[in-house]
Amino acid sequence: MMGWWYSCLFVFAVSSGILIQDVAGKKEKQDQLEAKVSQMLKWTSHKSFMKLNGEQFRDYVKTSPRNYSVMLMATALGTQHRCGICGQAFEEFKVLANSYRYSQSFSNRLFFAMVDYDSAPTVFQTLQLRTVPVFYHFPAKGKSKRHDKYDMGRFGFSAESLSKWVADRTQVQIKVFRPPNYMMLVFTAVMLIGVACLGYFKRKALEQVINRSNLAYLSLFIIVAMTSGQMWNHIRGPPMAHTDPNTGRVGYISGSSQYQFVAESYIIMFVCILLCSLWFFYTC
Repeated sequence: MMGWWYSCLFVFAVSSGILIQDVAGKKEKQDQLEAKVSQMLKWTSHKSFMKLNGEQFRDYVKTSPRNYSVMLMATALGTQHRCGICGQAFEEFKVLANSYRYSQSFSNRLFFAMVDYDSAPTVFQTLQLRTVPVFYHFPAKGKSKRHDKYDMGRFGFSAESLSKWVADRTQVQIKVFRPPNYMMLVFTAVMLIGVACLGYFKRKALEQVINRSNLAYLSLFIIVAMTSGQMWNHIRGPPMAHTDPNTGRVGYISGSSQYQFVAESYIIMFVCILLCSLWFFYTC
């Protein structure tokens, strides 16, 4: 009888110990999570995105517990890397992060962060990155999926395109707000006033300039410019060329059928002008 009583007491003691240990473990994880979120909110109170080193990336992005998503940009902004596209993409990333930080959608469920190659080379080794810039989504739960890596070659790197991708991955809608470019407004107004004054005071001179031949040349120039992709450059804002950060080799033609560089459009324009000139001289 006493043996049965001791057995029950032993089972009760073991079960209580396991329960207490489980509760303590959950309490410890909750405290760790609250500390991480508190620190990230502190960082974002000073800046709309966090700049992480290798240790911080491991602690705040890769390691559990985590109940928040992280939109990460990996880039190489140092001048020695000669990555022209990195600076432009970073500016668009800042526009998106600022739009989120000061919107009604801001919460502790989504954070923006960036890692630079010079300050966090181990992150690039962990993610096995060979080219930059790259945008990643690290979900709050589960492993990253294929679409958690942004397809920049297909969609570009404008803040509006990134916002659609963020909404698709996190269900957080971010309305992009761009600060007004007052210098461009002033420049446009001055140009319009100048053209109006020129048209008013030099009407006779304009009549000599505006004729069928000049309009034909202007039309041909616009056709060649549009065919080469100048309008696409104006909309997407691609870089002049791309430098591979690993080899230092400069590429002027994009390997993607959904993307192009400015230099590539100039090459196409030159080829079109050359062909038109050859055709003109051959027919004349």
